Amino acid sequence: MRKLPRGWVQTSIGAIADLINGRAFKPSDWGARGLPIVRIQNLNRQDTSFNHFSGNVDERHLVRYGDLLFAWSGTPGTSFGAHIWRGPEAVLNQHIFNVRVDSEAVNREFLRAAINHTLDQQIAKAHGGAGLRHVTKAAFEATPIVLPPLAEQNRIVERLNAYEQRIAAIRSSLDEGVVAVEKGRSALLAAAYDLTLLPSTGSYSSPDKAPLVSVGDISVSIAYGSSAKSSPTGKVVVLRMGNIQRGELDWSDLVFTSDEREIERYLLKPGDVLFNRTNGSPQLVGKTAVYHGEMAAIHAGYLIRIRCDDRVHPDYLGYCLNSPAGREYCFAVRSDSAGQSNINAKKLAAFQLRCPSLEEQQAIVDLVRSGMSRLAAGEAAVTQAIKTLERLHRRIMDDALAGQLSTNDSSDEPASAQLDRLIATKQKPKIRAQTRRSGAKIMKRTVLEILQEAKAPVSAQQVAELYGIKEGAAPEEVEPFYAELRALDQDGRLIAEPVKDDTGVKLGDRLQLKAVS
Repeated sequence: MRKLPRGWVQTSIGAIADLINGRAFKPSDWGARGLPIVRIQNLNRQDTSFNHFSGNVDERHLVRYGDLLFAWSGTPGTSFGAHIWRGPEAVLNQHIFNVRVDSEAVNREFLRAAINHTLDQQIAKAHGGAGLRHVTKAAFEATPIVLPPLAEQNRIVERLNAYEQRIAAIRSSLDEGVVAVEKGRSALLAAAYDLTLLPSTGSYSSPDKAPLVSVGDISVSIAYGSSAKSSPTGKVVVLRMGNIQRGELDWSDLVFTSDEREIERYLLKPGDVLFNRTNGSPQLVGKTAVYHGEMAAIHAGYLIRIRCDDRVHPDYLGYCLNSPAGREYCFAVRSDSAGQSNINAKKLAAFQLRCPSLEEQQAIVDLVRSGMSRLAAGEAAVTQAIKTLERLHRRIMDDALAGQLSTNDSSDEPASAQLDRLIATKQKPKIRAQTRRSGAKIMKRTVLEILQEAKAPVSAQQVAELYGIKEGAAPEEVEPFYAELRALDQDGRLIAEPVKDDTGVKLGDRLQLKAVS
């Protein structure tokens, strides 16, 4: 652990922030009008649509521009994280903390960066299973973080923003590279299906002159797979839908069988085409790969095995089924039930494709393999560049949170002084301000309601702030506040205790209600 720079302190999230959890909405609360509801998906994906709420809203659940929000529940790696809200006024959903801090001691952008730097810690101590986990409020509050002087926090944020803008621009270019690779794959398979990969001097004057056949026409047999239970070990691999990835067989996650009858019935032969007939994703049902005899294997029940006759190259058929035309056909003919998309053997057999000569099919297969190999190399280079960029970003964050970005200034007020003031402020009695909304109407709490909730004397300034009076308010905005104070005083319900400094000069008043006998 690096030594903290001069003026920095080690503290915890709970010591410098108040955490307000969002409201638990029911689906019946959602509507098309009212305040937008900020859910975790609205933080992670900016294009996600909002649900809305038009009922009464507690002030503590309101989210305003610049608020620091932390998503504390969901899938590790995608859901957790701190975000600065850049949207309109909204209402906060459950599973998100509004991390409220004193802006005179803590820069929210700095704290966001510091919190996100602890995400591995947060996920490690989260409760729940691998798919859905949550961080408790106590664990989050106890998370250690460093706190530089406020002036240095501001300088660090400015430096980080400059770095992150450059990193974001590079990442955007790399992401475009990933998209280009996918478009290249799609274009290559489209050209294989419509025969435009063939030279113009081929057997046909135009691609559409090649015979049009169906999968059923060029198949010796089409068969469903085994429904028997598989095991972690055994004699023969059982290929499942998860083993088909990007048009190829993935042999990294395998199950097995030793059932001799199943092996005899479903044993695959090199050149068998495997078609995923059932999938939870409509976009993935129909994905296809060719078995080349890599390991002895049978196919599971969610796969259909196509055994081609001598007119068709198996890989050519696989490319046609994986082409944009093949994917569109599968999407169109699928049937959906119980969250699963299905394509039966009859629909598969009806898929049509051009059938050029075997020599020309082999030429297409060779061209696709070569093109796919080059695209895979390009994709690997882009992926490596993204990993390098992510390592660079982590290194910059490490240096920023260790004071290694040359942002130090010995004249800054030490963070320890700021922390002392924060802790003193947090120990004062808290009064929950409540602003409720009904449609577009805002109803502020009365002075009486504010004082009734107080458990100890409260400064007149704090009561005014909770009432909604801001610095520089016009006299007509302040008058209703003083009118309520006068009414309480005339009714004999108000105690105003003067607060003076060491010289006897009055600084203000502390207010409370008289006890009712």
